[in-house]
Amino acid sequence: MNIYKYSIITTIRGVALAMLLAAGGCATVIKGSHQTVPMASVPPGADVLVDGTLVGQTPLKVEMKRKHDHLVTIQKTGYKPESIAVVKDVGGAVWGNIIAGGLIGWGVDASTGAQYNLTPKTVSVELKPASSSMGSSGSSEASDFVTKLKTLDDMKENKQISDEEYGKARLELFRKYMPEALPPEAAKEPAKEPAKETPPG
Repeated sequence: MNIYKYSIITTIRGVALAMLLAAGGCATVIKGSHQTVPMASVPPGADVLVDGTLVGQTPLKVEMKRKHDHLVTIQKTGYKPESIAVVKDVGGAVWGNIIAGGLIGWGVDASTGAQYNLTPKTVSVELKPASSSMGSSGSSEASDFVTKLKTLDDMKENKQISDEEYGKARLELFRKYMPEALPPEAAKEPAKEPAKETPPG
């Protein structure tokens, strides 16, 4: 085999190897349709319900669909149950687009939900004894939050609201119930313009 043929074969092999490595790299970078969410409680051994279905006892890791918002309830006999909203989040770039009134981006890859991250990434609660006087208002807020998010999803799916209306309404719900999940500029309520005075007639 002459040097010219050898160099061509070597080049082809090199390109093929590079393509395989790139493909493998992409496969590891692309997120799947599910996200693993670790869950723990104090005390341990509490039942974990996701959207009303028992999935196990703490500590455990739960595979959750990225395309949906979820209500996680952790309960144990003798303790007050705690509910936590685990919701899909698109990150700062899309929130910024919503604030600026630009492209929304909520419809991208909607079939799998792979563009979403679930927030919070981990769930850890300290259960209060049932006899404790401390209330669990956070649980009812989490339930309200997830219910309203699901209502919005239904309205968007049924084409009752536009992508833009959906994005803005979802942003307002995040501002009310989970502002810590938003970038700083999105967490703040927009300043209201002062009412213009009517000049005397």
